[in-house]
Amino acid sequence: MKPKKIKIAPKWSKSKEDIWDETFFGLEDFAENGKIKRVRPWRYMWAAAVVFAVIMLSASYFYSVTEISVRGAQLAVVLPDGSKVSLNADSRLSYRPIWWFVTRNVELSGEAYFEVQHGRRFSVLSGGNRVSVLGTSFNVFSRPERYAVTCLTGRVQVAANKQTSLLTPDMRLTSRDGKITVQKKFDATQSIGWTRSRFVFVGIPLPDVIREVERQYNIQITTKDDLDHTFTGNFSKTENPGQVLDIIGSTFGIKLSYKNK
Repeated sequence: MKPKKIKIAPKWSKSKEDIWDETFFGLEDFAENGKIKRVRPWRYMWAAAVVFAVIMLSASYFYSVTEISVRGAQLAVVLPDGSKVSLNADSRLSYRPIWWFVTRNVELSGEAYFEVQHGRRFSVLSGGNRVSVLGTSFNVFSRPERYAVTCLTGRVQVAANKQTSLLTPDMRLTSRDGKITVQKKFDATQSIGWTRSRFVFVGIPLPDVIREVERQYNIQITTKDDLDHTFTGNFSKTENPGQVLDIIGSTFGIKLSYKNK
């Protein structure tokens, strides 16, 4: 007996249009002529990928690293491009590592000596002040009492108090109480004496000198004498802060005492 050919015809209660509408309900846009235009799911996948990429880029932009040198200490920092930074006591440096090769910007509070690798523009932001270079070495002092930039090699462009100045080796810009001063013949190595454990002060108000010694030793200095003096001195940092205070105080015949913080 030969088997009979059997043909089974499925019976659907719903049309293919009804099945589509139930499966992808809500995934539809309206065309200008009022007819429904179905949107393919892959378009939503691409949109989600774009949104995810934007979120990740935004997160990487705001992600930053902060290096802190505490009072009484110094810190060496190597940036992603190999540029070197020496942070003085009580200083803070921030930068964005993921965006570094797009924009080489750092934010500084305190004092630091920079040795910058050649490359894209390198900028140091300190409050409303900016130092811009391509590859050079320079020192930045940015504290409430004053702001100073000293060029050791290359060229340094400094924007401070709505003024822009170009510094070459052995030039120094100082900003204090809104007044800009540029010294064209300055021994730039004096500005980085602190990297060799030396105190170098040239015509610095005595209260500023006291604050620097406090930062270097993490101490609190007191005196009953008048501090309305300007100090110039160059000497090595000793282990005993009392010896440093004797050197400074003897210049003016005043007594300085201290206590640990």
